[in-house]
Amino acid sequence: LALAATLAAAPALRAQQPPPAQPALDALAAPLYQELAALKGTASPGPPPVLLRSRAENRRFIEQEIGRRYSPAALEAERKSMVAWGVIPPDYDLRRLFLDLLEEQVSAYYDPRGKVMVVGDWLPPEQQRAALMHELVHALQDRELPLDTFIAPDPGHGDRLLARQALIEGEAVTLSFDLMLKPQGMDVSGLSDLSMAQGLIVSSAGGPVVGKAPKFLRDLLLFPYVEGLGFVYQFRKRHPWSDMSAVYRDPPRSTTQILHPEKYLDTRENPIPVVIPDLSRLLSGARLVSDDDLGEFALGAVLALHLGEVDGRRSAAGWLGDRYRIWEDDGGRFVIAYRVVTADAQIAAALATNLQASVEKRHPELAGKAPVREGGIVTWVDGGRVFAVESRGSSVVLLERLPAQVFDRARDTVWRARPVGASR
Repeated sequence: LALAATLAAAPALRAQQPPPAQPALDALAAPLYQELAALKGTASPGPPPVLLRSRAENRRFIEQEIGRRYSPAALEAERKSMVAWGVIPPDYDLRRLFLDLLEEQVSAYYDPRGKVMVVGDWLPPEQQRAALMHELVHALQDRELPLDTFIAPDPGHGDRLLARQALIEGEAVTLSFDLMLKPQGMDVSGLSDLSMAQGLIVSSAGGPVVGKAPKFLRDLLLFPYVEGLGFVYQFRKRHPWSDMSAVYRDPPRSTTQILHPEKYLDTRENPIPVVIPDLSRLLSGARLVSDDDLGEFALGAVLALHLGEVDGRRSAAGWLGDRYRIWEDDGGRFVIAYRVVTADAQIAAALATNLQASVEKRHPELAGKAPVREGGIVTWVDGGRVFAVESRGSSVVLLERLPAQVFDRARDTVWRARPVGASR
């Protein structure tokens, strides 16, 4: 179990050993594929196509995939959003990080377009089996649904996409565990706890690149494996593997459902739609950068950077739905309008307090500027720009760098906005 956990996230394997021969690799992969299919309850899949590739070939493939899936404009918008939320430095090269990080961490992968398994030719023979197991599950998943579509970039629904990635990776890790436990007459559902395995996955993702990456990006990288494992573990305690097909037909819709599996598996708690209206007409010269959601995971990660891991994650619990829009003005400053709906007014009030602390820590220019507190709203003013956090009932609104002359209109517009057919 510990070995599988260490290898499940496909860490960098820098051993200097001769590459395995292709026939031996094919002979290893074929029975694994059949065994995994039998555990999953799917029809015999036939022999899996497996290729050996060098590090240079892997990097070329990764670069091509990033270019295919994310335009330069989309990557730049993502980078600016992360800068605006304070999770990466202003000059951070996000594309370079993705390239270097994937090159360092990926030693085997499944290509859903080419329908082939790829194994790095530097992978030592004793590590092949664990690396292949994980990726062969992806090949089986792709027979059930088109993976390239299922986890395709989903503009405006980042939290939902992350939940789907967690489902895919969580099944791959958990099914691999089951195969390793099978000779002992055990399976994952019989284990009392997986916290040690999750901790080993975290510790396995080592290397110079990941070690230097901002904490938010490291957490984002690990979330699908660590929390996906927790979700599928809870699923297996309630259902056989054969029921997994129903989950793919109606997958989790938020990271809340991954973090708290009972909100999907027991009493379904789907996210509430939240709308942030377009304030462009009030923001002269500003350009829209992003229109997306944070979700419980990303909200907790943002708060954790400034409040500490435990308090930050706890502050995001009770999340029911959110939305933000970010604009960039002519001076390169980011304007944020964000609204989050929580389970009740008490949770919202506590979240508002923590968002206030986050605002002050993310914006050192506010140091020494005493906030104005009136009822449920706290405001700061800096150079004609207004920052505000306000709670009303179970909702919280965060506004950053709104021009003072339009602040009241913008604030009122955000609070009045409702999804079509919504009453909350």
